[in-house]
Amino acid sequence: MFEDFPKNEIEFDRRFRQEQDCLDYLFSQRWPDGFVCPECGHPHYWKSARDLYRCRHCQKQVSVTTGTIFHGAKKSLILWFKALWWFSARTSGVNAIALQQLLGLGSYRTAWHWLQRLRTCTVFPDRQPLTGKVESDEFYLGGERSGKRGRGADHKCKVAVAVERQGKRLGRLRLSVIDDCSSAQLLPFVKAHVLSGSLVVTDGWKGYNGLERDFIHHRVLSSQAEEKESVLPGVHLVVSLVKRVILGTYQGRFNPEYLQRYLDEYVFRFNRRTCAAPGKRFWRIMQQAVSLPPLTNRQLRFRTT
Repeated sequence: MFEDFPKNEIEFDRRFRQEQDCLDYLFSQRWPDGFVCPECGHPHYWKSARDLYRCRHCQKQVSVTTGTIFHGAKKSLILWFKALWWFSARTSGVNAIALQQLLGLGSYRTAWHWLQRLRTCTVFPDRQPLTGKVESDEFYLGGERSGKRGRGADHKCKVAVAVERQGKRLGRLRLSVIDDCSSAQLLPFVKAHVLSGSLVVTDGWKGYNGLERDFIHHRVLSSQAEEKESVLPGVHLVVSLVKRVILGTYQGRFNPEYLQRYLDEYVFRFNRRTCAAPGKRFWRIMQQAVSLPPLTNRQLRFRTT
């Protein structure tokens, strides 16, 4: 697939100065081999003065934004593109308050809805499972509150984590909100995200009993380790980075109902941390943006991932 994206913000600003520039780019990303009618698959069309494409075969009219996350967008695509650039290109992302200020949007709610739409574009249907040596564990997110700690902390959000180890370096990452730390939650998580037959390293928690049926399961007991961080060093590093982003970008505040989307965004950014050009992340999000069906604001207010 031909990679077409601005390499940096200066190039981005030069390329998308007018609404037509954005429309042309959306067309090239949605129909890289030329127009295809979403109704009948016919390749021939008429283009109206209102930038609508009418299929010559079935007469269906579509715009370049129809059936994408930009469907029904009332504000300029220039603003949408800029939001997508800041969302994807910035190392730590952008929160709704900052986006509202950067774009001069009239309300916080608008900025929040835009970011929720973009977060739905961070999980790719064709992504490959983790392979090789994989560390898996759980951790907890949430404010300080009295009560049980650790795996019994019911008031905190529980998150399962799996990360590839490539020698001393980390590979790809997966994060998922779970209901509890039982085997009924942890085993399906590992099976869904790790290739069968891989080496999976966990601590001694009983919730991982049964992994040996599909994986090479190696347990590292904390009681036998000199330091707690030496049990699963890759996981501990990831957990500290995730908490730092939640604290720095979102000031430690998040609605548990939408936590999975925040985690999906972090995984997308983490797995592409070595991209030489930030514009490539912009391009990958754009590919999803033109292929995913549109969501209403009501749907965005409820977790769908």
